[in-house]
Amino acid sequence: MRATRQFRAAVIIGYMLSVTWLRRNLMSLVWLFATPFSLLFIITVTTGGRAFTVGVIGSLLLILSTVGTGLAGDATWYRLETKLQDFFVASPVNQLGYLLGIAFAGLFFASPALIVLIPLLIYVGLPIIALPVVLFCLVGVWLFSSAIGYLVSTFTSNLRNGWQSGLLLSVIVGILPPVFYPAEILPHNILLLAYAIPTTNAALLIRNAWEPPRTCHTGPRSQAGS
Repeated sequence: MRATRQFRAAVIIGYMLSVTWLRRNLMSLVWLFATPFSLLFIITVTTGGRAFTVGVIGSLLLILSTVGTGLAGDATWYRLETKLQDFFVASPVNQLGYLLGIAFAGLFFASPALIVLIPLLIYVGLPIIALPVVLFCLVGVWLFSSAIGYLVSTFTSNLRNGWQSGLLLSVIVGILPPVFYPAEILPHNILLLAYAIPTTNAALLIRNAWEPPRTCHTGPRSQAGS
């Protein structure tokens, strides 16, 4: 299959494994919204609203990293229980198309939360000109987390271990790095380790894109000398 057909097949796989499920079981959204929005609420209340922006950024990154690392359980389920992976192995869809398809499933599943958080990010002050940087960071975190989740699933021989591995990875990738708190408070050695996790770099890039450019002010001393 050509690249365009592989991409189309990946979108169809993603739709089949996510949107059709959501239409039958809307209660799945409880799991999607529970942890990120609970953390956002706690951070906002405990800081008096001062860290609301950081909380929104962290919630976005946590949602995408969670649905990505969740492939450790989902892909294990498709391989061991439903034998869906065997079906695609025998089809014209190649391995990359299959991987992208189940990654799309996580992205489509997370879309209700993204529809809430991304406009909220703009509402609280994100410059529109910085939106491409933010989207680039979000896509990078989603792809990285999905690849890690799928890689772990290939070494998992038990379905229960697959789900547990996904939860552990979501903590390592989405909560422990400085996405909900400033990176500056970490010791130097630990900060170097944190930089190896893409969610850290994504959070820092988004925060830097948020800051307005500094302008030079002419002080009284410079005015007097002019």
